[in-house]
Amino acid sequence: MFERTYGGLRGHEGTDLIPAENLSGVYPVISMTDGVVEKVGWLEQGGYRIGIRSTNGGYFYYAHLDSYAQEYAVGDSVDAGERLGLMGDSGYGEEGTRGMFAVHLHLGIYIRTGQSEELSVNPYWVLRYME
Repeated sequence: MFERTYGGLRGHEGTDLIPAENLSGVYPVISMTDGVVEKVGWLEQGGYRIGIRSTNGGYFYYAHLDSYAQEYAVGDSVDAGERLGLMGDSGYGEEGTRGMFAVHLHLGIYIRTGQSEELSVNPYWVLRYME
């Protein structure tokens, strides 16, 4: 929830994974879960992104992609371990904007609770467990 100001004041929901080298289109982005594509395409703040709804209801958001591994559409099935695309630096402008920040993957994880339809969970601890 560190402060972000692009597009209005808000908290940063998620974890940014930074590659060893600042090279767009080199590092693969892999799905953490089985699920269904719920969102795909350009989002001003997230650039080229894909959102996967897991079979257990969690939502996994992968943003700032350079490119997609295939042409995904809403409703497509995704398997855990499937390559979704390549890490990039897209976003923070009209479609196709690149280079506004370093290459990285923004990973967001959201769950439904009794009090919230969409509660942001810090992905850092999930990634550390998976490591």
